[in-house]
Amino acid sequence: MRLLLITTFCVASTLLFAQHNDHAVKANVSPLSFNPVLSQMLSDSLLTDYKMDVTVMTVTPGGIDTVSHRHDCELFGYVLEGSVEIALVTKTPKTYKAGEMFYEKRNILHTVTKNGSTTQPARVLLMFLIKNGRPGYTPEYPKTK
Repeated sequence: MRLLLITTFCVASTLLFAQHNDHAVKANVSPLSFNPVLSQMLSDSLLTDYKMDVTVMTVTPGGIDTVSHRHDCELFGYVLEGSVEIALVTKTPKTYKAGEMFYEKRNILHTVTKNGSTTQPARVLLMFLIKNGRPGYTPEYPKTK
């Protein structure tokens, strides 16, 4: 009987730990994913050392990213599918739907990216006009490790 109780306790503890551990792993999964499309140096002599980096950002259904950050470049976004809410310095989000574009000037504080749908992913074509050597992404707060 004592062995049965100990075995039951061990199994229950293992299951509880596994559920908690699984939850912790899911909590650390980013709502954003990126698929690079193009990285091309520009040929115009006035844009020496500048390149165009293009990537598709996918935001999971209901996904929200609140890590405030900056891009040391000019950023243009074109919503391919769904809708996204983008908040810059003011933290007041603006909604962009499929077929709409937005612009973020260099080093402006970007505070929120959110998918407007809880059932469908949103996809955004991001175009970065960036000078070689500049960081494309710098987190501000909360600081990431």
